[in-house]
Formats: sequence, C-alpha cells, structure tokens
Amino acid sequence: MTCVIVDDEMNCVDALSGIIKNYCPQLEVLGTANNISDAVKLINTQKPQMVFLDVEIGSEMGFDLFQYFPLPNFEVIFTTAHEKYALKAIKSSCYDFLLKPVNIQEVIAVVTKLENEKRSGQSQNVNVLLDNLKAKDNFLKKIAIPSNEGYAIINIDEIVSLEADGKYTKIITDGGLRSLSTKNIGEFEELLNPEFFFRTHKSWIVNVNHIKKFLRNESQVLLSNETLADVSSRKKDEFLKLFGKA
Repeated sequence: MTCVIVDDEMNCVDALSGIIKNYCPQLEVLGTANNISDAVKLINTQKPQMVFLDVEIGSEMGFDLFQYFPLPNFEVIFTTAHEKYALKAIKSSCYDFLLKPVNIQEVIAVVTKLENEKRSGQSQNVNVLLDNLKAKDNFLKKIAIPSNEGYAIINIDEIVSLEADGKYTKIITDGGLRSLSTKNIGEFEELLNPEFFFRTHKSWIVNVNHIKKFLRNESQVLLSNETLADVSSRKKDEFLKLFGKA
C-alpha cells in the first residue's frame, strides 16, 4: 500500500513517517506536501492509496483538498491537534482520524483497519463531511452509517430514536429506515445536538420533537413511530424539566 503525508509541521511529518517506516512496513510513503497546492500535484503524480491529511495547514484547511478531488479514489486519514467541531464532522462522515501527537498503536490500528476494509461510497462521505462543516450552528446535519452497499446517509432531524444494542447502536428514522451503527450510543450522544436529542436511559436517546407522550407509571416515552423508549429514574426529573413538568 502507498501513502502521502500532507502537513505543514515538519516535526509531525517526521514523527508520522518514522512510525510508518518502523511499524507499518506494508505502507510506503511516496512523498510529503506542506500546502494544498503541492498536495494536489503530489496526489496526481503519485496516485497514493492513502492520504494522511492535516486539518489545519497554515492558513488553509485540509478539507479544501476535496475541491480538487470531489470523488477521491484514495482513503483519507485526518490528523489534528484540536478536538474542535471539525472532529465531530469527521466522525459523522466515517472518516478515520489521528490526534496529534500521533500514537504508534493508533497509527498501526488505522492502517490495519483500512488495509482490511473494502469501502465504497467515498463521494457520499465527502458530501456528509462538507455539509456538516458548513452548518452555521456547529451541529451536525447528516451522518453516514456503513452498510453492505456502501453508506446510508441519514439527515439528523429525521432520526426518531437511537437504541443501544451491545456495542452497536440501532438508529430509527421517521421514514421507517432502521440502521445499525458500529458506534456505541455514547459516541452518538457526543455528536448530536443536546437541544433536540435527550439521553433518557443508558440504552436510549430520543429526538424530543418526536415525543408524543410520557407514560409516568411505566417510566417510558411514546414516540411518533409508536416506539416505547425507557426513561431511567436517574434521568426522569431532568427529562420532565424539558417540558416544564418536573
């Protein structure tokens, strides 16, 4: 497998290159670039299978690379020193990322993962990523869920509920779409706007706009699609405060 590294900090380039050379012998670094223009030239000439792309490259954003490759035929692994909103957008679109300073085990894990996976639908991922980055309120608008055919793209406001299923999460939309994500429910709690999505129970997150009724005796909520979601005793008072009924 082949890759290039796009980063304007040479110490970061050297660190990642060293880890790849010493711990990922199956991966060859074909070159490096410290700005988007040089990255475009490098990718076009070397045609790598992977691109390690820094989120912030001087005054540029790594996402600008997609202006030149709207249908990328290479995998992208983002690198970033900041846990900003951009990281939520990256997670929502199923792209992999490495937090700086890069960790040996995390580099090995992401390279091994991409080596073993055969993924399609890269253009869909790009669209989800860019749409979320454009959001003025810094909350996600869409999310990509891996499927056998590629990715299911779900509009956030169409989600009725999310239910934990072991380490996975079931997502149900108002159109009846049911998707299973490999993300655990806690990851979704971090991604979704808390103004509209409430964690009623360790196993449930519900869209408050889809709540029809609270069943006090059963400690459950009835949702617009007739699903019943549990409300834990620990969350009950906080939940009722949403509606001024505590």
